[in-house]
Amino acid sequence: GTLPDDIIKELAPSIVVACGFLISYEFCDVMGVGMAKGRKGILEQSYKDLPAKEDEEVYLRQRVLTNQLEQMPLFIVGTFLCALLVNGKVASILSLVWVVLRRMYASTYKRAGGKKLKQIGLAKFTVPCYFICNTMVMAAGIQAVRGYVR
Repeated sequence: GTLPDDIIKELAPSIVVACGFLISYEFCDVMGVGMAKGRKGILEQSYKDLPAKEDEEVYLRQRVLTNQLEQMPLFIVGTFLCALLVNGKVASILSLVWVVLRRMYASTYKRAGGKKLKQIGLAKFTVPCYFICNTMVMAAGIQAVRGYVR
């Protein structure tokens, strides 16, 4: 475990993947919630006038946004630590698979109106994403320990 000779070259592919995800998050998830609220007239109401039960489309889009945000810290930290301490190409490939799965998750969840939660099938996206992020974090942690004890 030593740092790469060219840190920028080692990190660049992962930076591109992470930036791509962040841009898609802003355009698809964050703006998607605002657009759904606009379609439902929610932006024209005050908080006191909002219905007790949120519109299903708005709720599903809000859940996508919230869950993406909950997963982001482990993804970002894991990606960059893995790229820096383990291997930049490995980190960028794992993070790209994670991004594709998260976009598939978002697309599936947004279209889940009228379905029971167990019918949506989100686990086929979320579980592999958990394994990917934890693999990157554990690999980086192992490399950090190896570098420290030598």
